[in-house]
Amino acid sequence: MAAEVFWDTSGFFALLNADDPVHTAVRELLREQQGKRHRSVTTSWVVGETCTLLVARKRPHMVARFLDHVQASKALGCVHPDESHFDQTAAFLRKHLDQGYSFVDCSSMVIMKEMRIRSVFTTDHHFFEAGFETPPPAKGVKP
Repeated sequence: MAAEVFWDTSGFFALLNADDPVHTAVRELLREQQGKRHRSVTTSWVVGETCTLLVARKRPHMVARFLDHVQASKALGCVHPDESHFDQTAAFLRKHLDQGYSFVDCSSMVIMKEMRIRSVFTTDHHFFEAGFETPPPAKGVKP
């Protein structure tokens, strides 16, 4: 089985937004991932958060194209968290309130641990600090 890489909201946003400071780096990382035949994984909660971010950052015109890609892609698996994941996420968030994690980030970390995924496309330093492998842009990015 090919290695899996998780996609976080900030990774999607950097990929979709040509004005993002790490857009080119994320595109290169994606090409490298595809060359190694790594499988991409995300969650419906991350997809929802990405759509919300696109609208909030004045890019609503990108939402439909993003959703079309997510729904049609054979290379991107989309996990749909259930009640058990919600409960695990709530417990994880309560345990790590001092870290400043968002609820969606906690859910992603719970699912990544469950699926044994170590790599994540993100510019969010929280994943790096939590011990996940992140692309170089995330290591130096602060909120």
